[in-house]
Amino acid sequence: MKFNYDVIVVGAGHAGCEAAAAAGRLGASTLLITADLNRVAQMSCNPAIGGIAKGQIVREIDALGGQTGIVADLSAIQFRMLNRSKGPAVWSPRVQSDRTRFIDEWRRILDATPNLELFQGMVKELIMEPVEDSEDAKYRIKGVTTDLGMSFYAAHVVLTAGTFLGGLMHFGSTKVKGGRISESSSEGITAQLAEIGFEVGRMKTGTPARISGKSIDFTLCERQDGDDPVGDIKNISNPCAVTPESRDPHKFSFLPNVARGLNVRPCFTTHTNPESHRILHDNLADSPLYNGDIQSIGPRYCPSIETKIVTFADKDSHQLFLEPEGETTDEYYINGFSSSLPWEVQLKSLQSIPSLRNVHFYRPGYAIEYDYFPPTQLNHSLETKLVKGLYFAGQVNGTTGYEEAAAQGLMAGINAARDAKGEKPLVLKRDQAYIGVLIDDLVIKGVDEPYRMFTSRAEYRILLRQDDADMRLTPIGYEIGLADEKRYGAMVEKRDARDELIEFLKREKVSPSEKVNQWLESKGTTPLTAGLRLVELLKRPQLNLQMLREISPRLDKRLHALPEGRGYEIAEAAEILLKYDGYIIRERELAEKTMRLEDIRLKKDIDYNSMKALSTEARQKLSLHRPETLGQASRIPGVSPADINILLMLHGR
Repeated sequence: MKFNYDVIVVGAGHAGCEAAAAAGRLGASTLLITADLNRVAQMSCNPAIGGIAKGQIVREIDALGGQTGIVADLSAIQFRMLNRSKGPAVWSPRVQSDRTRFIDEWRRILDATPNLELFQGMVKELIMEPVEDSEDAKYRIKGVTTDLGMSFYAAHVVLTAGTFLGGLMHFGSTKVKGGRISESSSEGITAQLAEIGFEVGRMKTGTPARISGKSIDFTLCERQDGDDPVGDIKNISNPCAVTPESRDPHKFSFLPNVARGLNVRPCFTTHTNPESHRILHDNLADSPLYNGDIQSIGPRYCPSIETKIVTFADKDSHQLFLEPEGETTDEYYINGFSSSLPWEVQLKSLQSIPSLRNVHFYRPGYAIEYDYFPPTQLNHSLETKLVKGLYFAGQVNGTTGYEEAAAQGLMAGINAARDAKGEKPLVLKRDQAYIGVLIDDLVIKGVDEPYRMFTSRAEYRILLRQDDADMRLTPIGYEIGLADEKRYGAMVEKRDARDELIEFLKREKVSPSEKVNQWLESKGTTPLTAGLRLVELLKRPQLNLQMLREISPRLDKRLHALPEGRGYEIAEAAEILLKYDGYIIRERELAEKTMRLEDIRLKKDIDYNSMKALSTEARQKLSLHRPETLGQASRIPGVSPADINILLMLHGR
């Protein structure tokens, strides 16, 4: 048995699994330590992957060579592309997942990952030593010690403890120590890091009750299907690969050989009512959120049901989503009803909803408080500034969500492995990836609530679409050795097929005729007076590529010839580039202009407090954050454009 490694990953949630898989595949000798190897990548909250902006992150993880997108596809029981009514910059894929299958697929990947070994145990202490005469880190990581007194050694440790550090669950007035239900919390690491100088905070999140499907009256619910037909996904025919009626099932991974294989299941919606609200309101004194038991910061964008009835007191109904937790299970997740109220109150309130009048709990909802470390204490590599070789990823950085955690884990694992080989860290820029936006926001701006990614956080979201994540990031993943030849080849094949289709659309013309003009008028657009290239017709807002095949047999034939199983994806990518060409060019020019500030480096030894020309807030914030570039300085809250101009004149180089 080995006790010495290049990289040790602590915790096997979504961040830890990505970190360990990435480090191992990049050639670093890696150990993943977690409290329960039967619960790797546990979906502690809702059984779903993706969503607004989160879906873009998962496609970026996949493009770089990460695993979450693959696991999401293999465990998917429903797929939906959100925001289809809006522009493609905000289209966001989401899958409903089989949470047991999700764990199984991740465990299979971890077991098969080269250079990676697993160990079940609870890490109680980090092994560190002081660093002498260093301007930067004050300590150096050496390894970890478990609750059994076993020590493992590595010069790189990735801490992905999720909600386990000082975890405390609230069921009304009942408090239980734990990282999640039926699992013990981790004690000791927080106090150890606080003692050497880390700033520590507390955050809070919550989860709803899980209920039996047999106790739901689905006749009183509204059915919500995904984009794919309900039934056996394996038997969907694909004769022409590109029409909406016959396309391959939507998926996350860009790899053509990753196929969804589980039966599709519908979700359902129901609603709370005045009576359920009254029951909740009458018992607010028993809520830890309102009686003072919980003082920590909760997620504003995912409020508890008791917060909803207080914040939106004028509403007498809130929508609830009933989501199956697997392909065959009877268990349902009540999305929209997270609560820390006593279980009796939760049950009584739900029973006042007609569709849930016979509801049976598998387990009640609860709130959980946990420790986190404000992420301004990190470098962009996710290595801590205070301890050389120690990386933080996931909820310990003040984020919320599986996808945000997985992205951080991937980048921390990559950078730990690269540092072990003496290579420079990989840092994605804000115009390259949502992952770049996420990490830059954390490191530069910090958090004042659990951080969740939104498309609005990305100023270059037209460039960061979910459809082109492979074009943006697979070359980077391939260059660092995480994306293999098969993935890179699939990206090149897609790019070439897309570009050839674009050239065809630029060449091919449609001539005016009575039939063509009648068809155009029926679509609400101007008839032709002369021949017009397909690309010009495609740019009309009333038309799309699938429509145009009706008046262009050559286009129809061309679409049929696209690679089987990837035709719809390729055609969609070509259409987006052509329809939004002007917007994309303008945003790229803006990004290039703005990102020039990233090339202007700031001296490490600047005494900001002595620069009286700067505002007081700017002096304080710049002294705290110590930005490396003028671009980073410009994104620090409280640093104005006038402050940036002063820095440019005096210290830019």
